[in-house]
Amino acid sequence: MLSVNFNYENGGVDSIVDTTDRHAMNWVEGKSTWGLVKDAEVVSVEKTDTGLKAVYKTKHMIIDVERILDGGILTERYTFRSGIGCDIFMRRGETGIYATFNDSYDKASVCMTKRCHAHIWCGGEVSYVEARRMGPSENCLGLVLTKGSLDTYSVERDLSEWSNDRGDIILHPSPFDLRPSQTMTVEWKLFFCPDGKFYETIADMPEVMLFDTDNYTVYQGEHIKFSVNRPDAEITLDGVEIPASHDVSATYVDYIPGRTGEHIFRVTSGGRTTKAEFFVHIPFEETARRRAEFIVRNQQYINPESALDGAYLIYDNEDKLKIFDNLNGDYNASRERLVMGLFIAKYLQYRPDDEILTSLLRYYRFITREFFDEETGEVYNTIGKDPTTKRLYNAPWMALMTLEMYKLTGDETYLDKMVRLLKVYYTIGGERFYPNGLSMFETVDALRSAGKTEDADEITELFRKHVTNIKNFGINYPEHEVRYEQTIVSPAAALNVEMYMITGEKEWLEEARKHADILERFNGRQPSYLLNNLALRHWDAFWFGKRRIFGDTFPHTASIHSSDALIQCAECAGDKEMEKRAVMGARNCLCLFREDGSASCTRVHPLYVNGVRAEYYDEFANEQDGYLYFMIKYFGALDK
Repeated sequence: MLSVNFNYENGGVDSIVDTTDRHAMNWVEGKSTWGLVKDAEVVSVEKTDTGLKAVYKTKHMIIDVERILDGGILTERYTFRSGIGCDIFMRRGETGIYATFNDSYDKASVCMTKRCHAHIWCGGEVSYVEARRMGPSENCLGLVLTKGSLDTYSVERDLSEWSNDRGDIILHPSPFDLRPSQTMTVEWKLFFCPDGKFYETIADMPEVMLFDTDNYTVYQGEHIKFSVNRPDAEITLDGVEIPASHDVSATYVDYIPGRTGEHIFRVTSGGRTTKAEFFVHIPFEETARRRAEFIVRNQQYINPESALDGAYLIYDNEDKLKIFDNLNGDYNASRERLVMGLFIAKYLQYRPDDEILTSLLRYYRFITREFFDEETGEVYNTIGKDPTTKRLYNAPWMALMTLEMYKLTGDETYLDKMVRLLKVYYTIGGERFYPNGLSMFETVDALRSAGKTEDADEITELFRKHVTNIKNFGINYPEHEVRYEQTIVSPAAALNVEMYMITGEKEWLEEARKHADILERFNGRQPSYLLNNLALRHWDAFWFGKRRIFGDTFPHTASIHSSDALIQCAECAGDKEMEKRAVMGARNCLCLFREDGSASCTRVHPLYVNGVRAEYYDEFANEQDGYLYFMIKYFGALDK
């Protein structure tokens, strides 16, 4: 049962609690108060038998608000009218309502019981939010729009919290204009429903249309196929009606796209219009080739007089420049920049190319000269083998690099370097760390296949101790560079399932599936290639991007770590639905890779972040190429 604590001073909502929840979590805790109108002053607040009535005033408008709690459902109604005696025209983002879902990161034990992921869909006249507790839960909180239209959302972040606070969400009604005698109403309902059953709960609501498809991103030559759960839906694309078939329960589309890029289908039924967003991408084969060539020709620094000779560097797509800053670890030439080399080494295993191989060998010489000591096995944070900063994310990526160089060349000395590196890693704290670059099964398998049984046994035991520590932590995940986030959970799932693959011991698979459940809570199911089955992240554009803006990043290629973990869990457990979700999420990052071979590190999704216009693809290519590596490795993207 939904319980509400109304704020009778400002007319908002201080708390929404599920009365059956033993943790008594407040689902709407933020810096602002839930339900306030952005940039409005309070005119009056009146307590009623079922809630309250409030009046707010902005520069242009008067807003009458009603909040009604009835039968465990909270209805909130916002009626807008001109406050200046003449016509008003409200632009995108000019009108906003605070929806302060409790979506921020504390330590994991707090997140598991007291925080939620808010999965937002502003689809015009069909809009909703699925708020899922970050940890296991009986119920989730749903919001469904019943009147009006929502266009998009913004966030206001507490910047003192850096990466740990998603911020207060502001839902924006679609742009509108009103004469002095007119009003416009936005209304929604909030309710609890069984956890994981939000879409089943709302499917029969007259205000909702739901879509079903195998993929929101398709390759050129594939069809866009989807259904919507209305028998009489009318579909248009670019203003042109799209043929569809119908039965008693749904409308079906099978469309052959004639171009690449974004395809926004407008869907109308029952007097409401919404949208579904698809993306058509060039074939992966072409994407990989063009990207590899772009890196070699545009992002490799060639200067024999420089320590950076051979390095693959960040690229600024706006100013057409290579980027390097040794004072900023996320702009240096090592760390996650190594994934460019990983991708190219993997690509060459499938598609040999002399120009690209020559480039890679020059890059590997840079690696061993500047941040990987092949004799000691130590991996450094930056060039000059500078020991100042110790970072446990780095060595696993380098272990993968040596593994891929072995697979590319057949030279077993790369395996010896990998073993030496891993032994060092497990003396400096690696056994209690959650890295995304570690590939346990593939490492052991390569050693055994090469006849290095003693090394394989020794490394297996180091891996076992590592995964045992992860198992002992359970879902009380330790803090890393962010207090709690998706890529802390993804290795917990992936490394447990890989230990199962190494040993055949079922306990590891069972443990992996527990983490997979926590991991999938980061993912939403909105009908868009920008959101569906992509992990909720909201800091990467600041650390890795050019504009250095925080805010929701949809998509960000780190989401591939979720898809990697889920596809391995799915294949080992025989879970076809999980496999489908993993593939869907993996494909939805492709929009970050352009047809000319350039790429973006991420897209910042909100309309505004702390008042700064966003909704853009960042200009920097920085660390996104690990995605292509994993697409080849786990999703067979070059197998044909």
